[in-house]
Amino acid sequence: MAAKVAVIDCQIAGIAGDMLVSALVDAGADRKKVANAILACQKFLKGSKITKVSFNKITTHGFSATQLTLSCNDGVHERKGSEMINALEKTCDSLELAGKARRFARGAMKSIISAEAAIHGESPDNVHLHEASSVDTLADIVACAVALDDLGLFDAQVYSTRVAVGAGKLKFSHGTVPNPADAVLHIFKGRQFVLEGGQAKDELATPTGAALLASIAQKSVDYYPPIITEKIGYGTGCKEFAGFANLVRVTIGTAPSAVEKDTICLVETNIDDATGETLGNLIERLTDAGAKDVTVLTGTGKKGRPAHLVRVICDNQLQNAVLDVLFSETGTLGARVQQVERVVLPRTILTVPVKIAGSTFQVHVKVVKDAAGNVKGAKPEFEDIKIISTRCNMPARRVAELVSVQVAKKTGAI
Repeated sequence: MAAKVAVIDCQIAGIAGDMLVSALVDAGADRKKVANAILACQKFLKGSKITKVSFNKITTHGFSATQLTLSCNDGVHERKGSEMINALEKTCDSLELAGKARRFARGAMKSIISAEAAIHGESPDNVHLHEASSVDTLADIVACAVALDDLGLFDAQVYSTRVAVGAGKLKFSHGTVPNPADAVLHIFKGRQFVLEGGQAKDELATPTGAALLASIAQKSVDYYPPIITEKIGYGTGCKEFAGFANLVRVTIGTAPSAVEKDTICLVETNIDDATGETLGNLIERLTDAGAKDVTVLTGTGKKGRPAHLVRVICDNQLQNAVLDVLFSETGTLGARVQQVERVVLPRTILTVPVKIAGSTFQVHVKVVKDAAGNVKGAKPEFEDIKIISTRCNMPARRVAELVSVQVAKKTGAI
């Protein structure tokens, strides 16, 4: 089975959170599941109430598209960054979001908060948010995480086109500023996305849209990657423009080749004064930051001192987040960064029902196949193993054994 590929096309009308969510629903994400995720957000932001959530089909400039209608009352107009993170975590807990969806949502929210903190010279926890503190910001992020997970796009190669940001001036809580907003620029800072004006003197790229795009897409491209198209989704916002349709287009398909090549980031540093506890915590922090792989190798450094080589593999857009963790947790003074090409077998995520201790659980399984379609491996998601272990009061190791046997039979991995 070929690897999944997706392109988020925002070169004409830019990117906004509600438009991206609408496009994903239009492409086939379960609209009821996404709507329920939006409604869950109001429980954890004091003073907020969502009165209506619906996805409607409309026609704009000749295109049939999906539009999210979200009506809400929010009596609080300013919240701290820590409040928004806390609300996000509680919402993810209530929805039992899987690890990748949760990391995506957390990363998007932290991108917005970090951008605002950098602009105002405050810490991310204490920075006061205005426009980004509303319940609809939280709803866009959580809804996008649920929709991406439902479409299986957390294991896809996701690309963006160039990002139209618009032109002119913006009015917001701090007065009149040039467009694009400073938060948008800070979110894309250091990432491989190309911004361009577009066709309107208006805001086309919002901070929430920018954060969602930067958290799921590898980079912006000038040409579509090789893709066999399977699904197309159109999401529209509330603004109307005279010369073009206000649409985000999402194209989902598969790569035509038997193996996939991509470019990832390799970050390395040497440390010679770390304890085992420090290294264990470092691995956990790097994994939470989204690292694909973390390896710690022992060796001998200068003057015969014991040393460790920390090697991290991550997506290019997570390079700065990985470096921040390395510098803060190890005290290292430098790191080596390389762009390396990776060859991977195509994989897909299946949901497999398993029976443990008389109960049925849904387990996410990564299935890898060769070019002939033969299953080469099936690995259950360990986060699901941990959930079953807790609910059944069984050791995780034993649960993993029982789950692996059933998964192997059902996927043909025996």
